[in-house]
Amino acid sequence: MSYQDPNLQKPAASEEHPVFSEAPVFQPPVKLKHSGPGIASFIMSLVSLIGYIILAIMVINLMAHFSQYQTMNPEVVLQQTGTMLIPFIFLASLLLNCSGLVVGIIGIALKNRKKTFAITGLIINALIIVGFIALLAIGLSIPNSTADIYPSSVQSL
Repeated sequence: MSYQDPNLQKPAASEEHPVFSEAPVFQPPVKLKHSGPGIASFIMSLVSLIGYIILAIMVINLMAHFSQYQTMNPEVVLQQTGTMLIPFIFLASLLLNCSGLVVGIIGIALKNRKKTFAITGLIINALIIVGFIALLAIGLSIPNSTADIYPSSVQSL
């Protein structure tokens, strides 16, 4: 039998050698939920994308009508089905994109949540907004009248 001194204390866990320390308790991985704002951002991006597709179809239909009848009469424009909805669909889609961008950022900032939908919604919303800004820049760079393109034809009138 060996003699133990009662005044000796067992060393603290941090002072122990790692081989003799207690084994960590196994905890199963926690299954993370998708972030609610991330899902909302993704849905907003899809709805706005559908709105832009509908808007493009309406504008193409309107331009086809004008090219067929060669008229830009405002009364004819107002008689076209859905012409009055074009600005509202555009503004609603743009508002959905901007709010989807903000909600996507909130979805990414949440901790302990899956960020797949938040990142996807954020990317789609950002690409649509950047595309809109690019189209706006292209549209503003195009000359606004035929006088800029064909000055001699305007002078002959």
